[in-house]
Amino acid sequence: MKRNALLLLVQFLMAGMVVFAQDAKPKVDMTELAKKTQNPVESMIQIPLGYYGNINWGPDKKYASTLELKPVIPIKLSSGLNLIVRSIIPVVFLPSPVSKSGLSDIQLQFYFAPSKAKKFIWGLGPMVSFPTGVPYEMCSGKWTAGPIGVALLMLKHWVVGALVNQRWSFAGDGSMPDVNQLYINAFANYNFKQGWAISYAPEIYANWNLPSVQAWTVPVGLAGIKAFHIGKQMMSANLGYYYNVIRPSSGPEMYVKAAISLLFLK
Repeated sequence: MKRNALLLLVQFLMAGMVVFAQDAKPKVDMTELAKKTQNPVESMIQIPLGYYGNINWGPDKKYASTLELKPVIPIKLSSGLNLIVRSIIPVVFLPSPVSKSGLSDIQLQFYFAPSKAKKFIWGLGPMVSFPTGVPYEMCSGKWTAGPIGVALLMLKHWVVGALVNQRWSFAGDGSMPDVNQLYINAFANYNFKQGWAISYAPEIYANWNLPSVQAWTVPVGLAGIKAFHIGKQMMSANLGYYYNVIRPSSGPEMYVKAAISLLFLK
């Protein structure tokens, strides 16, 4: 399963090389492009394919992995306001004794964000997820919704901020557990020259349905980011490692994450 997920990620990258490679060199500042990719409400079309590898997951300490297609589509509502639509489409690979793989819950995020903000940037809106599991056991069985927001500072070298959402289940399979979850993606990225950056971006979860000692997942770690181009096609890639210093007993001990993105500038 892990090999299949990694193979799909490599194939996505190779497809980008084959389809978009051209001789002309674009006149784009790679450092500024890297900073744009670190802004969740940037008015730029992005098509990222991400990979998560969860290490020592579950009571049997197995390796579980997830591929996520996460397209970002900006829509201009007025001269000063954008609607940023972000989707998360996850395919999960679970090892034995579960031994299943398939589509999990699809999530849609909607951010209303000022289009002319330069230094202090923010976006607010709703999010919703659907029980789209194929097979059914791969999903939560619940419809969920809640508020989502992001705020960040774009400085000379730093991009610092946080994306936060809280979601609750409101419909779905009554035999499945209710969802009441907080998600925090805090980030502090330092950008070097030529599109390189180092990132501290832990993804923190709190499951309010669990006892306090089991509710939180808090990782620490680092990732590297690189913006680049193949011909005229703008792209970015990142690779990181995080250790969950606080986690529920059934949660993974650590994880690696990687992503490759196609970027389309206006």
